[in-house]
Amino acid sequence: MLLIYHGIINKKNMSKSKISMEEIMEVIREHGVAVVEQVDLAVLEVDGNISVMSHEFKQKTTKKKKAHKAISKNV
Repeated sequence: MLLIYHGIINKKNMSKSKISMEEIMEVIREHGVAVVEQVDLAVLEVDGNISVMSHEFKQKTTKKKKAHKAISKNV
């Protein structure tokens, strides 16, 4: 699920995926980017990880989503 595209946060998708601004900012900082505007792409992967690509580093980093937000398949 697309969370950030060309420095613009997709708040609708963040809400759907239950990702807070604090969590996305933490992931961005861990990637070494100071501001959201420098992020080309941030995606919530199907395994719950968040991948970030920035134009500064031209590389992808991935952060595992916190366990308390994991979706249970036993419904």
